[in-house]
Amino acid sequence: MLLTASEGRHWRYEVCEHQDGYLVQMRDLETGDLEEEYATVFRTLPVAFAYAQMSAAFDRFNADELENVEDEETAVELELSERSFMDLSDRLCDTGLNGVALKAWERQDGAGAHRLLH
Repeated sequence: MLLTASEGRHWRYEVCEHQDGYLVQMRDLETGDLEEEYATVFRTLPVAFAYAQMSAAFDRFNADELENVEDEETAVELELSERSFMDLSDRLCDTGLNGVALKAWERQDGAGAHRLLH
């Protein structure tokens, strides 16, 4: 279930419920495709939301730089969102887990026979 989203210039960062917490995924604004390689799972909603906001701010800042547009407001927004994310992440001890690592973990969990040591 989609809980919230933050939009950058090229991507929308969606925060969704996940069995292990909250998933932040990137959706291309032009095509609507998901970029699964950059998905991140957080244990807490405030950190997931702050990460989505920071990612969207970075997307806008990066787009301005590529277009050679100097917008002080975008730079300040990025700096504030980075500080907010880092502060929440540190206080809640939630740095997130890359979606690729999570999928590998899930594949390993279901693979093969498990040895039981007595």
